[in-house]
Amino acid sequence: MKEMMDTVEISGASDFRRYPVAGTDPAADSGAFRSGRIISPGTPRQLGRLGLFRPTPPQSRVLTPTAQPIVVKNSDPDLLWVGFEELCGGLTSTSDFLALAETFRTWVIDDVPSPADDAASAPAWQRFSNVVDVLYDQDITLFLVGAGPLDWDVEPSGTALPVDLARIASRLSLLSRSHPDKDMDSEEAAGS
Repeated sequence: MKEMMDTVEISGASDFRRYPVAGTDPAADSGAFRSGRIISPGTPRQLGRLGLFRPTPPQSRVLTPTAQPIVVKNSDPDLLWVGFEELCGGLTSTSDFLALAETFRTWVIDDVPSPADDAASAPAWQRFSNVVDVLYDQDITLFLVGAGPLDWDVEPSGTALPVDLARIASRLSLLSRSHPDKDMDSEEAAGS
């Protein structure tokens, strides 16, 4: 590639991956991935409005998509509900994510730490980046649930966040956001 192509750096404040290509209809490009949401703080009320209900402990399962077992909170026929730490904090790999994506068309990843904090390790954030890539490429519906602000448009404060944070932020910007309940209450009051 380096011999046959020129590399051109486009620097500046705008991330053009977030804007639709001229002449395309953004509504026509709405796939399953785009129908997902970023939910914070993830109250039962917020989740219930989306038809999501936190799994109970008896719903927990151990899945082995490849060689690495993963404890999930629920694995209904089409829905995978798993915690960030269980999915990204262990020895899982992209092949695990690909195998799970073949079975589950909707994913809920909860207990996602805020990228502004250093709560997760660098390998966990890299696995998270790989998960987002797989789900985006496979057009899987993704719900991210976290107590803190889930804003990937932050400057990496330490060494924990992946270097390709701008790509993750770009992909996750396609997801709509569910705001805290107090904001939803004021929106409902304004609309009634």
